[in-house]
Amino acid sequence: MNTHIPTLLQREWMQHKRGWLIAALTPPLLFLALLLIPKATVQGLPTEHLSLTALGIVGISTMTVYGICLLFGMFQLPGLTRRDTQDRSIEFWLSLPGRPSESVAATVLAHGWLAPLGGLLAGAVLGVPLAAAIIAKQTGLDGAMSVHWGEVVIAGLPVLLRVVAGSLLALLWLLPVIATLMAASAWLKRLGVPLVLVGGSVAVVLLKKVYDIGWPAQALESLAQQIGKTLVHHNVRLVETLQSGDNLATWALRDFGGALAELASLQFLGWTAVAAAGFALVVAKRARGG
Repeated sequence: MNTHIPTLLQREWMQHKRGWLIAALTPPLLFLALLLIPKATVQGLPTEHLSLTALGIVGISTMTVYGICLLFGMFQLPGLTRRDTQDRSIEFWLSLPGRPSESVAATVLAHGWLAPLGGLLAGAVLGVPLAAAIIAKQTGLDGAMSVHWGEVVIAGLPVLLRVVAGSLLALLWLLPVIATLMAASAWLKRLGVPLVLVGGSVAVVLLKKVYDIGWPAQALESLAQQIGKTLVHHNVRLVETLQSGDNLATWALRDFGGALAELASLQFLGWTAVAAAGFALVVAKRARGG
């Protein structure tokens, strides 16, 4: 069966690449530029194991840029459901043989996974010179040169691959949130997202305070916890592995297995049903011509 998703992804790249590149590159490059200022100082970093310190800085850079790009995508996605209606490009896309579900899926993939994934990789790559600059600021150039950067990169690769794989799991757990906000925006226009966020929050609080019904709040809290565990399922085990010098590849496989096992749960099936319903509403609105 032919699919138009690659073409639709290319369209998203052509239209949004400037914003994606700014979100991915500006934070690490800006911080690196600040470190190059002669009067800039860095204090408080542990200096006993500089390789671990460097690996930690690379990890912070990676996760920070990924988080920024993911928030950027989450902020954009609800409004994008109205984009084709506002500029009338919906008439062009509906004339193509591709299905409306493909255009919606491509939008979610581009902004919810691929763009944040690109930011993750950019944060990892730029994290190496960033770590070198930070260590050099605190310990001098000799301290930065004493770090075995090849070992840092080799040690960080299993963790990076684990986070890359986890980013797809993060999208799966985020889909009910994304689809709900996109559906609300598609059908209720500009009022959709505020109604869902504000109205939903008020409803959850009232159910808990007035009627002593706590399962909605518990379900949302559990969802947030699952999203937080997709990239690193067991933070403590990662720290213990780094401190003990054990094989990080073994840790990465076990940790990903633990995160993957969370998908085989009634909780995930329930949230998947919510995501499917929201996705169907967005597709239905797109099929009607916006």
